[in-house]
Amino acid sequence: MNVLVATLLIVAAAQLAAILTLSLRPQPPAWEQRFPFAVHALCLGAAVLVSVALGGSLTWGLLTALALAALGFVARRRLTAFRPLGALFVVTCALLSVLPVVWLVPFAMTAVDSGASPVTLALVTLSSLVTIVCLPSDLLDEITGSEVLLRSRWRRAGATPRPRPAGFAPMVSVQLPIHSEPPEVVIGTLDALSRLDYPDYEVLVIDNNTADESLWRPVEEHCARLGERFRFLHVEGITGAKAGALNWARPHISPRAEVVGVVDADYIVEPNWLADTVGYLEDPDTGFVQCPHAYRDYDSSAFTRIANAEYAFFFAAHMVSLDENGAGLTVGTMSVIRLAALDKAGGWAEWCMTEDSELAIRVHASGYKSVYLKHPLGRGLVPETWNGYKKQRFRWTYGPVQEIRAHAHLFRPRAGRTPSQLNAAQRIYHANHGLINALRGLRFAGLAVPPAMLLSMVAHGDVWPVPVTWYVPFLFVMAGRRLLQWTVYRKVMGFTAREFAGAVVAQRALFYVIGKAALVSLLNRPTLWTRTDKFRRLQSRLQAFSSAGAETVLAALFLAFAVLALTALPFGVVSVALALTHLYQALSFSAAPALSYLAEREIRKERTPTPVPCVSPGA
Repeated sequence: MNVLVATLLIVAAAQLAAILTLSLRPQPPAWEQRFPFAVHALCLGAAVLVSVALGGSLTWGLLTALALAALGFVARRRLTAFRPLGALFVVTCALLSVLPVVWLVPFAMTAVDSGASPVTLALVTLSSLVTIVCLPSDLLDEITGSEVLLRSRWRRAGATPRPRPAGFAPMVSVQLPIHSEPPEVVIGTLDALSRLDYPDYEVLVIDNNTADESLWRPVEEHCARLGERFRFLHVEGITGAKAGALNWARPHISPRAEVVGVVDADYIVEPNWLADTVGYLEDPDTGFVQCPHAYRDYDSSAFTRIANAEYAFFFAAHMVSLDENGAGLTVGTMSVIRLAALDKAGGWAEWCMTEDSELAIRVHASGYKSVYLKHPLGRGLVPETWNGYKKQRFRWTYGPVQEIRAHAHLFRPRAGRTPSQLNAAQRIYHANHGLINALRGLRFAGLAVPPAMLLSMVAHGDVWPVPVTWYVPFLFVMAGRRLLQWTVYRKVMGFTAREFAGAVVAQRALFYVIGKAALVSLLNRPTLWTRTDKFRRLQSRLQAFSSAGAETVLAALFLAFAVLALTALPFGVVSVALALTHLYQALSFSAAPALSYLAEREIRKERTPTPVPCVSPGA
């Protein structure tokens, strides 16, 4: 076995062994902390055995394991809050962001020696480079999403509700921006706000650009019934969507207010929302407190259960890690923000599709810190249709790419960086929040490369022998990534295997819309801000499938390419690898029409009355 491939294999196998151990023991046992080298030796020994079993050199395997052990020792000295398995995982992630570049060299040399055409070689190189460019950001995102398993000690670990100290009750202006919302949904939100257990607050309902008076008049009337604490503001002709409405309302906030709370139109808040969050603002350096997105009324539909499971991962894992590293985000609802911090940051960004997470960058750059509560204190509605679900995700992807483009000057190395109060961790994590989405656009554009490479190989008769062991490291990485995510779902979030499987399907179904949104934003193409539709609409089956029309066409195309790889190329490792690559992408695309149909079926089933049997009087 080529020594470069053997090195990559040992690193990938060591990571998989660490993940397997983490999945079996998500809570670190006492002996792991006392004997970290034994834990590392166990994982590295297993990796060497795998390498030898697949034809690698025992001597090279032992040397590689010793080098990894040394790196693990250094990592343990630096990552003192991480459990030994977590430190080993971080080390292997760092190496896996570099070693694939090395792997490309023998792979390309094998293709050259076999007489592959220049076109095929160029496409192989391009495909590999796209993967390599994305790897560091992907692996940092992987660490962020699994840090809840990797640490043994936390400074924050997602804060818990903090009852406000006696005598500390700054006035809060709760802002409820709405646009063409179902009045009954908004009225439910207002009723929940009227039950807040907090002594000094107001509620501003900011209805912007709603042309249909029948939608906003009932809300205005309900505000009047709730009393002077509730004020209704209607404005037309403003720009900037939600951010524009919030900025427009700034002069209408009570002069006594020190804190702003932001709630979406469909969120039912708990009575203790303000009482359990405002206490953190007693520290004048805290700029905002954020509660997670959480949802209600999703159990009646298989589609909304799947969507809820997919949503939950970011808030149970990523947000906890971001908060631990001082880079927590505001997420547009259930946010409690110090008014002075909002003003110092310059208000809401009307140019950004995700004005919420963008604000967090400027608040942190202004010198404020933030708090993230893991405990939900309010719940909203999951989009009922695939169309609503994907439009929301388009917005959530387009915006962070805008953020990285606009704020790159804050994240650069010292020589080219605009001075701010962001520390190194905040720069890295805020930058990667935008970068990971931008690179999804690059990966989406790179989708055309594997089919082009396949067609070139068929046209030029290109084929070269590649040992199957060369692909094993990548299979280990993919399997480990999925196992790690499943462990978070199972042990941290308490989800079942079925719920996890649904979340994975949803993640794959969103690949097209996420990639498209990222690419459109990268190219700086303008797009309209669209709210999440909360009206209950019944689509036809044709509409349901047409909302996933592009994904359906791409699924068929990639399935055809998978068949072509198996039938037009000589059977071997390369042809099977190409077939599996295209089949995996075809299945990912096909998940979108499947979920679209499922959502439509569930709505239709819910609205179809259950027939009542007729019983004769004498029965």
